[in-house]
Amino acid sequence: MEGTAGRVSELKQQVALEAAADPNSSVTVSQAEDTLLAQSKAGGAAAFQLDPDATPEEKAAQLKAATQSIRPHRKHQVAALVTDQDDGETAGYDLPPPSKAGAIPITKDADGNVNKEELGEYSKVGWAPRFGNPWDTEEQGSLLDHATFLEGQLDDKFFGEWFHNAAAIVFACLASWTIAALGGGLGWVFLVMAACGTYYRTSLRRVRRNFRDDVHRELAKDKLDTNTESLEWINSFLVKFWPIYAPVICQTVILSVDQVLSTTTPPFLDSLKMKFFTLGTKPPRMEHVKTYPKAEDDTVLMDWKFSFTPNDTEDMTAKQVKNKVNPKVVLEVRVGKAMLSTGLDIIVEDMACSGLMRVKMKLQLPFPHIDRVEICFLERPTFDYVCKPIGGDMLGFDMNFVPGLQGFIQEQIHANLAPMMYAPNVFPIEIAKMLAGNPVDQAIGVLQVTFHGAQGLKNPDKFSGTPDPYATLSINNRDVLGKTKTVEGNASPRWNETINIILTSLREPLTIHVWDYNEVRKDKDLGVCTFDLEQMAKVTEYENAQLEVIASGRPRGIVQADIRFFPVLEGHKLADGTVEAAPESSTGIVKFTVDQAKDLDGTKSLGAAINPYAVLLLNGKEVTTSKKLNHTNNPIWPDASKEMLITDRKSAKLGVVIKDSKDLAADVVLGTYQIKLDDLLELSTKGQ
Repeated sequence: MEGTAGRVSELKQQVALEAAADPNSSVTVSQAEDTLLAQSKAGGAAAFQLDPDATPEEKAAQLKAATQSIRPHRKHQVAALVTDQDDGETAGYDLPPPSKAGAIPITKDADGNVNKEELGEYSKVGWAPRFGNPWDTEEQGSLLDHATFLEGQLDDKFFGEWFHNAAAIVFACLASWTIAALGGGLGWVFLVMAACGTYYRTSLRRVRRNFRDDVHRELAKDKLDTNTESLEWINSFLVKFWPIYAPVICQTVILSVDQVLSTTTPPFLDSLKMKFFTLGTKPPRMEHVKTYPKAEDDTVLMDWKFSFTPNDTEDMTAKQVKNKVNPKVVLEVRVGKAMLSTGLDIIVEDMACSGLMRVKMKLQLPFPHIDRVEICFLERPTFDYVCKPIGGDMLGFDMNFVPGLQGFIQEQIHANLAPMMYAPNVFPIEIAKMLAGNPVDQAIGVLQVTFHGAQGLKNPDKFSGTPDPYATLSINNRDVLGKTKTVEGNASPRWNETINIILTSLREPLTIHVWDYNEVRKDKDLGVCTFDLEQMAKVTEYENAQLEVIASGRPRGIVQADIRFFPVLEGHKLADGTVEAAPESSTGIVKFTVDQAKDLDGTKSLGAAINPYAVLLLNGKEVTTSKKLNHTNNPIWPDASKEMLITDRKSAKLGVVIKDSKDLAADVVLGTYQIKLDDLLELSTKGQ
């Protein structure tokens, strides 16, 4: 469609030029030039209109003013700590005046709950959240628990023994012979067969029921021998909770996966979309749990055996089997481009998995008394699925039938999960922060590091001469958050610089790398020094700290710095139990996040499908840019967030610019918005 729109723009330009050249036409040259300029800009080209009588200097000024609004997007270099302090420079966007007009009220019902109908349909996930499965209320238990008429009339002593079955066979033979001798027809034989079949079926049901009870008793003995406990209570809870929560999980997965697929679509495909996703009506099952009572006093250690086998129907009634929904994922792949594209469905269904997981809970004294939970697999879990890349449901061929392919896919799954949660690697969950209502990555304060200088820096290479040192600041050797100036030819430099960074946790160490600057070659690492931030929880200021620079296990000098921590002000509990709110302040840390946009207008970009990204602004200055998403008018950005230090809350203004990424032409601005920080906080308290 974009190529078609571009062709239409070219035709409009050609018609305007021909009309201006025609002496019989009413179109003037100036009108044709205006049409040519408008159509060129609409097509994404960098078009300008200059005064022909102007001087070269005036034309340069006109060109500079015109390029301010159409220049390609360039990512600005951002500082380690973004603040609202005015340095006289802005990103140059034409933002509207700050306004609260864009706030959208959230609809709630009579009980004050958010109206779920506004959060999206559940047509892609199988069913909407509900209480229980409708067919479960009509028939309870398994087939073995429903007695027939014959079972209700005859006592158990007439079933189950070998001579009972032998007598039934003898009776069938003699009855058939008697009917034949008396000249009876096939109808009497069918009656004898029906009676004997009913008796045999009833006897077999009794045997199976007794056998099941015996097996349960033996399994209970085995569980006692292996020190595991049954979890039937939680399985009963999952049966009732699964119909409520499964659609919510599936809908969340669809919204998240669609954004990932839009960013990873290969060039030869038009789009990748998740068409349908459901986990089925049968919930996961917890088989057993084993506890370790000899663990430390502040630690709870358990091994959980779980299984998710939705295709196992042995414990389900006939009506449950008939109405059962199997897990299924349908991925739509569109091959081609625009109107010439066609969609193919890739189906993955009948998923199942089981494994043994270790759960470790770390306790704490304050509420909620659980600090964090660490989970990991003690052994490699098993996975099973049916994948039909072509042919659909009816004619689809399971690709696992291809020799060697199933094992390769299984190994790829294990290779991705092993670094995250295969023992000894663990996946941590910060329960205390989550239950406290605070984000796990919420800022807890500002760390201020004042570099005085360094002494006795030694270059590991004896032939490199005197170093040109500078220092970089990071948390646990991750991204560089700050950098000092470079002092040339001095082994004992004096930097006298202050760097501020925002902290979200004190559990990871502060790392300071010292480098030797080189103009041509790569900068050489002179060593690293670390500072344990956990001690800042008790003492928030360390003046003239002497940090030893270590390289290859040897001391290479000393860095001198002041380290101060300014924690976020929080309310405290009074003697009567009430919590006093934190004092009002015009200075603080703000986390600015843009989650998503809906129904973006793609007409400005000459195409229905656009590639949107968001630019976040503070007082007109660009602070961060989100990831560019492909072919979507309803983007959900996972990374459009930035924490900023605000020194004057009343004058701070937050802005956002939504742009469409173009490969060859300038990026098109789809929309802009700006609001005062005070107004945004006021609207947030009202639930808008």
